[in-house]
Amino acid sequence: EEPVMPSGPLRVTNSDALLPTLLDGLAIAELPEFIAGEYLADGRLEAILTDWSLTKGGLYFVTPSARARPAKVAALSDYFAEHLSDPSWRWPRQE
Repeated sequence: EEPVMPSGPLRVTNSDALLPTLLDGLAIAELPEFIAGEYLADGRLEAILTDWSLTKGGLYFVTPSARARPAKVAALSDYFAEHLSDPSWRWPRQE
């Protein structure tokens, strides 16, 4: 492990503000996969440090017990399970 404190003239708190600089090849950044996936897949961005990653997070969806769960909560739970278990933005795509 090596702590790094980035420095330089550009600081952003929004990936939309950073993307033009990245796409012009003027910076490196740590981006969430759901943002970077599209650009990595079509070659507009290149991955570096591919053997390193942040600690994986998770989505915690706390609901009432199944017996008392409203239909709309169950529908949302089903949607999350279907769409987030293998998201379209995953890079590289796992076939």
